[in-house]
Amino acid sequence: MNLKNIKNILTIVIIFFTLRDIQAQDFSIKADRLAFNKESNIFSATGNVKIYLGDVTLKTETLTFNKNSERISFASKILIKTSQGVRVLGSSAEVDRKTRSTLAKNVNALIEKKFQIASEEMKIEEHKTVFKKAIGTPCDICFLNPQPSWMLKSERLVHNSKTKKLHFYNTWLEIFGVPVIYTPYLQTPEPGITRASGILAPSFLSSDLLGTGVRQPIFFTLGNSADFTFSMVKTSKINLLIESQYRKLFNLGELTLDSAFLPSSSKDSIKGFLKIKGSSRLEHSTFLNIDTTLISDTSFLGKYGYDERDRFLNLISYEKFSNNKSLQASILYHTSLRDVSTVEPLVLPDLRYRKLTKFQKSGLLLLEKYSLVGISRRENSGYARFSADLELSKNWQTDTGLLIRGTGNILTAAYIENKVNEKSNLLKVYPMGALEFKYPLVKNEARKSEVFIPIAQLVYSTDTSSSVDPIDEDSSTTEFDSSTLFKLRKIPGIDRQERGLRLNTGLQYFYDYKNKYKYSVSLGQVYRNKNSEDFLQSSGLNGYESDILLTGNISFQRDLEIASKQVYSKNFSLKRSDTSLKVTKNLYQINTSLVNLISDPSEGTSSDLKELILNFNSSLTKNWSGKIGLRRNLVNNENINASVGLNFKNECIDIDLSLSRRNTATNLLPKDSRIDLVVNFGNIGSRYGSSKTSKCIIE
Repeated sequence: MNLKNIKNILTIVIIFFTLRDIQAQDFSIKADRLAFNKESNIFSATGNVKIYLGDVTLKTETLTFNKNSERISFASKILIKTSQGVRVLGSSAEVDRKTRSTLAKNVNALIEKKFQIASEEMKIEEHKTVFKKAIGTPCDICFLNPQPSWMLKSERLVHNSKTKKLHFYNTWLEIFGVPVIYTPYLQTPEPGITRASGILAPSFLSSDLLGTGVRQPIFFTLGNSADFTFSMVKTSKINLLIESQYRKLFNLGELTLDSAFLPSSSKDSIKGFLKIKGSSRLEHSTFLNIDTTLISDTSFLGKYGYDERDRFLNLISYEKFSNNKSLQASILYHTSLRDVSTVEPLVLPDLRYRKLTKFQKSGLLLLEKYSLVGISRRENSGYARFSADLELSKNWQTDTGLLIRGTGNILTAAYIENKVNEKSNLLKVYPMGALEFKYPLVKNEARKSEVFIPIAQLVYSTDTSSSVDPIDEDSSTTEFDSSTLFKLRKIPGIDRQERGLRLNTGLQYFYDYKNKYKYSVSLGQVYRNKNSEDFLQSSGLNGYESDILLTGNISFQRDLEIASKQVYSKNFSLKRSDTSLKVTKNLYQINTSLVNLISDPSEGTSSDLKELILNFNSSLTKNWSGKIGLRRNLVNNENINASVGLNFKNECIDIDLSLSRRNTATNLLPKDSRIDLVVNFGNIGSRYGSSKTSKCIIE
């Protein structure tokens, strides 16, 4: 701006503020040029005209101010800004200085850089902005995108900056230009408000089991840190299904309550479930957790699509951690849906303490593990068990690079068993000693590195306790893989342990080529001096020799990962295999696995199992994405379940369509075909995607 213009602006400001009728603390006019007609008592301003009226700023090129009526008229295009974040472009406008009101014609408004409005007329009066014949949308409307995904056409739209609400009167909702829903009144939070009570967008479903219907959720805010969602599901086969979710955030924790039930008459029991899940950090390293599910009907969760599991762990736990020790106290109860006649015991208490001590001078490591477990049943039977697990170990390395680890361990468990009208005591002692030998061979070059590690573990353990009426209820299931191959105690529970002399052997090979690709291969087997029957028949660990374990992994630049585990019998015939493939690209992702189990009557498997699981996700275009899910039985050549999904998502709408089919039937999961349609509108106060503001901004 040149010196002449600066002088003109200063002159205009001085003239205006010397006139008593125009002076006001919250009202001023600035312009490049000013003219005053004494006969008509009208001021005219041209060139970069700005008016400051309270919290409203108006910009234009020309205006006239009538001192008699105290009205300001704008004949050229005008830009209006308010302190509430409203931006308005209009073809013409008029400001009443007495009433502090602004009237504009043919306006385009943008509220909080998120919600766009086109209106024939707009009036700003105190804390209300009224738009007549208005069209509103949070979608981007630009030259290249003239048609919004959805919009609201209203006879009248009122923005109340005091209550932070938008009120729509006589409104049609249009999706992709098609009128869908009419409502005489609609209220939403103003842009910038991300949480507010109200009705959420409904979802639609069609199912062989449930029929065709709609789910309507209603959202309630309960202060700044809690909310409640209440949903009603009505279909052609369901009279009414009630769903609810309560969420609460604490300073150091959270709590969620999920429930669903079918209202019933007084004669019938209520069918439904209640899930409670929460966590809290009491101190820096102290945590309290709860996760429990109460179920009234064994088939309810699977039938109505909430959960397909057939066994649930209910727990309340207290955990405390430090650098070298931990304490856990829990109450556990399993809910089994497989067999209604099965009564699961209550585990109370379940106390576990763990401590690791390193003796600096000797290099010894002492690992201490203590537990106290109480098992209770409804028929007044059960037992209490106290166990102590002490392990002392030390590592050596020879000059040739041989790594040696020696371990001594003693596991003891004392039982007080309570039978009907009878009590008994039992003590179990499992001593163990082990030596481990590793000899890593490393080769490093400029572009690649190779590591070859032969491993051998010589382990001896026994059971010195009495074998009369032993207690054996702890977990004894062992998955034979690369992690359990070199476990000194392969049975996870305490009630039963592996006995005898054994040799765990294995070979491991790692190859890395300049971070472009890498792979690894491992081979292992267990040898014993006596025939072992300590494991389940299907584990592959029984006998003088275990099955042969072969595993491999390969990855290419983090885009492709292949992993495979294969178990062979002693005569090198394949018994089990599990292979997975993962492809990660910018436009698509593939996750697939193939499980193959060869039948062996001696191990309790009477038929082959070959199952394919496939999950495919792809970004089809900028806004469209799709997904495919498949679980197929390759032996019977039939699908177990399959699903297809299609999603459209932009800055203001998210449409998700999914089709699924469950072809197999069980007591908990009957056959079913289902279609779900969910349409989520970008809240007027929020937007989807990474962009939080409209791309068509009125500055």
